[in-house]
Amino acid sequence: MEVETSLSRIGIYQTRGCLVVPVQVELSDDLAVQLQTDILKKIEKTKAKGLVIDLSGVAIVDAELGQVIVNTARMASLLGARTVITGLSAGVVASLADLDFDPGEILTAVSLDDGFSMVEPLNPARPEPEETEEGMDEDETPDEVEMGG
Repeated sequence: MEVETSLSRIGIYQTRGCLVVPVQVELSDDLAVQLQTDILKKIEKTKAKGLVIDLSGVAIVDAELGQVIVNTARMASLLGARTVITGLSAGVVASLADLDFDPGEILTAVSLDDGFSMVEPLNPARPEPEETEEGMDEDETPDEVEMGG
């Protein structure tokens, strides 16, 4: 008997010269690695200089997910993109502390706006694109990662 799973998707958006990844669901280890791969491909394709990963929807980070986050930031750096993690809850902070997370290793910010302020200086000033009828800026390109749930 085959079990049907519902699919959720995590978008990778390009806006304000940065990539933004709003993680609003708990990630399995396999899906975290798939998201990492997709993020790195998107950085390579867009040449983005900033990456903001918003973890406001994540309650707890286990060892595997914590390592994927750290490695994603390291790999993004090698591709020329500075990573900022935003939306850290008390539970995620406690989980990262239990994992001996080095806070000097990855930039963190309380809010998405604070995260943007940390990576935007890396991007040349450019005019804001006009919004399309759907309400999405022309330079926002959602690439989504399928998630089992």
